[in-house]
Amino acid sequence: MLRHALWMALLASIAMADSKLVSVFGPGEQTEYEVSYLGLVAGRAQLTVGWPTEQFGHAVWPLVCVGETTSFGSVFPVKDRFISYWDPMDRRTLGADFFVNENRKKRKERYEYDAANNQAIVTRQLEGQAPYELRYDIEQGTLDLAAAGFGLRNEQLVVGERHEMPVFLGNRYYRMQATVVARETLKTPLGELEVFRVTVNGDFNGKLATKGLMTLFYTADEKQLPVRAEAEFLLGKIRLEAVKYAQGRVYPGAE
Repeated sequence: MLRHALWMALLASIAMADSKLVSVFGPGEQTEYEVSYLGLVAGRAQLTVGWPTEQFGHAVWPLVCVGETTSFGSVFPVKDRFISYWDPMDRRTLGADFFVNENRKKRKERYEYDAANNQAIVTRQLEGQAPYELRYDIEQGTLDLAAAGFGLRNEQLVVGERHEMPVFLGNRYYRMQATVVARETLKTPLGELEVFRVTVNGDFNGKLATKGLMTLFYTADEKQLPVRAEAEFLLGKIRLEAVKYAQGRVYPGAE
C-alpha cells in the first residue's frame, strides 16, 4: 500500500494540463526527488522527459517516472516505472506503460486512450500469466496523472485560479481540481525559492484515501517546477522533495 501512496503523491504533484502551444519543459529535463514516509526517507523518484520517439502511430515525448524504495523500505522492496506518452502538438496523452516490481512480484500494464470512443483500453499481465484486456469509459480529454501534471507547468499560475481535468487512475477516472492558493517563499534542497502553493483533491480508495487536500509547491519562475508535495493518507504522511534538477530543451512552441 505504501508503494501506491508514494506514486499517487508523486504523480499528483505534477497535476493538470493546458492547451497553449508552448512548453516550458522539453526532452532531456530530469528531476530527482527524495520520498519521506512518517518523517523517514523511504525512497527516491526520478522524472525525466525523454527524447522524441513514436508510439501508437504518433510522435511523442515519453514522460518517464521511476520510483524505488531505499533501505527503510527494504522489507517491501519496490522499483516501478511509469511512462506516459505525451503528444506535444495536440496537448494530450496517447497512453502509458506501467512496469510494476513490488516485493519481487512483477506485472505490467498498458493504457491506450481511444479518444474517438471515449474509452481507456487497459492491458494487464501478471508475471507468468497471459495478458488480458479491460475497457473503461472516460471523458473527452482524459489524461493520466503524469501527463496532466506536466501540462500545468505550461499554464501561467495565478493565485485564486482553479484548474480542473478528468484523470484516469488505471481502473476509473475522476475530476482532479487544483487551486492556486498562495505565493510564498520556501526553503528547499535546491535553495530558497519563490513558489506557488497549490491544493489538489484526491479520489483514492481504502488506505489510499487522503485526509483533506494534497499540498503542492511549484516554483514561481518560467519553469514552474514542482519542488515539494505533501499528503496525509490513512496510512500516514508522505512528502516528496526535489533534490536535483537538470533543465532540458525549452520550446517556445510545441514541435
